[in-house]
Amino acid sequence: MLLRGGIAAALIVLTAAGTALADPSAQVVGGTRASIEDNPFAVYLAPTADTRDPRCTGVVVAPNKILTAAHCVDEGVTGPKPIPLDKRVVVAGRENVHSTGEGVVAKLTKIVINPKYDGISFDSAVLTLDRALKQKPIKMAGAADRHLYAPGKSATVLGWGAVKEGGSTNGYLMKASIPILEDETCRVFWGKDDEGNDFYENKSMLCAAVMKGGVDACNGDSGGPFVAGSKLIGLVSKGEGCARPNHPAIYARVDAINSWVAKEISR
Repeated sequence: MLLRGGIAAALIVLTAAGTALADPSAQVVGGTRASIEDNPFAVYLAPTADTRDPRCTGVVVAPNKILTAAHCVDEGVTGPKPIPLDKRVVVAGRENVHSTGEGVVAKLTKIVINPKYDGISFDSAVLTLDRALKQKPIKMAGAADRHLYAPGKSATVLGWGAVKEGGSTNGYLMKASIPILEDETCRVFWGKDDEGNDFYENKSMLCAAVMKGGVDACNGDSGGPFVAGSKLIGLVSKGEGCARPNHPAIYARVDAINSWVAKEISR
């Protein structure tokens, strides 16, 4: 299984469905260029030493708060445990990662991993920045937005990740339309964990894919926004490879974490 965060991260064996987890970074496969002006809420996480190296994507949910995937900021050793604050910065307002004169680079002052995150479920974290961003936050889906999750509907994924499996970013923010699938499709594909429980569960997860292949999120897109009806409904979380036929991907459900995120925003 691929945790879609950093492109250069090492594989970590996970005791689930006999698959392996890769680092948390990648870019949209089969997508098109996206405008940062039209999607100001999209940001990326980069190493402090090089802001041209997107490792994960994130979402502005308040002027100084970023929502991203927990595995993007989980030390991954005796976890869940946040990485040191000085390991990552957030880059906002920069469409091309190489345009270092554009956008804002913000430092992290706090990382809060979802307390329900177990390495698989509730893959979400809230980052607090050292400044308020001018970028307009996106509205998060809540209990009244279940219709946005209906199978057959499509949502837009955004990110700076790899543009093909095993490849690297092209440096630009990309987007693609991905259909939402029945939960059973992911439940069957991802199988059981070592304790016989379904790996996929719909309390905190959302199933989506272009089943013929060719379009998908990829390494580096982890934590990136999945948007429908002008609201954030999901975060890029897990996939096996990138854009493979009949390989449904998992997104973290935002309506399942809305109240938790709201509490973190208010702190």
